[in-house]
Amino acid sequence: MSAPAITEHRRGGMVWFAAEHLERRGIRHGFTSRSGGASRGAFSSLNFSSREGDVPQRVLENWGRLETAATLPKAGWALLSQVHGARVERVADGGPSCHHRRNHAEADGLATSARGVVLGVLTADCLPVILAVPGAGAVAVAHAGWRGTLEGVVQETVRELCAVAGAEPHEILAAIGPSIGLCCLQVGGEVHEAFHERWGAAHARRILKKSDPWHLDLQTANLIQLREAGVRSSNVAIVQLCTSCRKDLFFSYRRDGRRSGRMLNFVAAVEKR
Repeated sequence: MSAPAITEHRRGGMVWFAAEHLERRGIRHGFTSRSGGASRGAFSSLNFSSREGDVPQRVLENWGRLETAATLPKAGWALLSQVHGARVERVADGGPSCHHRRNHAEADGLATSARGVVLGVLTADCLPVILAVPGAGAVAVAHAGWRGTLEGVVQETVRELCAVAGAEPHEILAAIGPSIGLCCLQVGGEVHEAFHERWGAAHARRILKKSDPWHLDLQTANLIQLREAGVRSSNVAIVQLCTSCRKDLFFSYRRDGRRSGRMLNFVAAVEKR
């Protein structure tokens, strides 16, 4: 069975990607690109973080543009101080956007059953994963770099979503967003050894390729972890684009360095279907 389809949305100059099977079930979500914002220079143009040196007023404008274009709910945002781990935060209500609020929980996953609260994680090469149990109005999002993938953040997020939704993993619909690809994600031998030790030789062989140095496949690694957690492959949509290769579409920390902008990956349940 083929994977669920991905739709490319274009509104107000902005481009973002979404999974059709989630949209049909009342899940408002997306993986943004770098197009259609107010930021300039290295941050051109839809950058969602001012911590790397962008003008805060322009970042705030970008948040507002997305909220309007994607018709996001008004119940507020839940965001994180991302630490490349596997901790998942359960959310009861939302607050202001990232530009206004600095006291976020230190974690790399969010889950909620609160209707209309928008969950978000920022990325610039790491892998975003959106999860939902539409019938329960529950959603989750995970931020998975190589460290978070090693620690199993996506499986922890599946467990937390099942807990808040009162659901089983096979009921989850998922979407894997754009990240740095196998083609560009070089890692050292110690990363290969760590995956081999934590997940086993067979797993390591499927996600790491020896090319002097090693290359890591984040999308495949997290797809395998979703399957092992009980999420059906037929319920997982994948945006098969590399953030490092596609400078026209995405920011990339590995490609551009510390002054790279950040994409926003968001999800909210707007109605049960």
